[in-house]
Amino acid sequence: MSSFTDTPKPILYRRLKENYNLNRLQRAHKRGLKRRVDEDMCDFDADLGASSSSSSSSYPDESSPRAMRHAGRSARHDNELEPWDERRGDPDDSRSRKRSRESSKGKGRAGERSRTPPRKAAAKSGYSKPRDAGTKLVDPIMLTELPPGALTFEFQRPNGTGVVYHLNSLIDYFLATGDFTEPETRIEFSDADLKRIDEIAAASQLGKSSVLAAKLNPTRFNDAKLDRDAIVGLERCAGELVADMLKVIESNDPEEGQMRLIMYLFPLFSDLHRQLRTADAEYSSRCMDHFAAYVNGPPNRPTVDKFGFLPIVLSFFRQVRGS
Repeated sequence: MSSFTDTPKPILYRRLKENYNLNRLQRAHKRGLKRRVDEDMCDFDADLGASSSSSSSSYPDESSPRAMRHAGRSARHDNELEPWDERRGDPDDSRSRKRSRESSKGKGRAGERSRTPPRKAAAKSGYSKPRDAGTKLVDPIMLTELPPGALTFEFQRPNGTGVVYHLNSLIDYFLATGDFTEPETRIEFSDADLKRIDEIAAASQLGKSSVLAAKLNPTRFNDAKLDRDAIVGLERCAGELVADMLKVIESNDPEEGQMRLIMYLFPLFSDLHRQLRTADAEYSSRCMDHFAAYVNGPPNRPTVDKFGFLPIVLSFFRQVRGS
């Protein structure tokens, strides 16, 4: 196109428009007809160069063989492009239709998200569904079904939900532990709640001590808290030894693991278990169940025992428990 630097752009564009359909050439170029278009453009450049050299204002003769060849090629291109247009339409139109479909789908999804079901919205806001008359209640402390006609106390949480406790087990829990918080959420019971519990217990003649008076006299639970902290400390020390036993079971050094079990882990665990059983036999039995389950691993991923240490550790647990 360097030979057309002297031709004004409006005249050059008009000449190109008269001889070719520029829109169809662009679509043909996108569909792989670039080669034919380049050949036509080269021939057209030669014609325009010859005509501009003879006269800057004259046009190429449309009756010349070269012009007729150009016209035939242009018509052939139009015939080749027409089936595409009839069958698939303009690619720009197809892209616009695709964008419109995507936007409509996006609006549909947004509309679906905005239409939250009433029940789910109520659950998110802390709404508590009313209980039916035939609904079975389970005591959160004892994990047993509440018998018909049992004395209950419903604790209202700050989020508006309520939980029903068996009154006898709730009072025994307060007096035994000295912890006046809800067992499930650790939300503290107010003095008004404790007073209402005392009133219900007195009216029902349960013969229980006052939980409000027990809360106002925390010194009565000092010895119990000290014993509980000591027991929990023993259980944690024994748990660390059990974790070391599991490392030995899964290790790759059988000789080192065997020496560590016999010389260090087993003697220390036996001493800690003896102290724990002396302080609270029931608690020590529950701890041994937990230790055995931890060493065995979950059912879907049991402990990998390469050198046969797992049966030895479990046998040691049974011996310690039965001694």
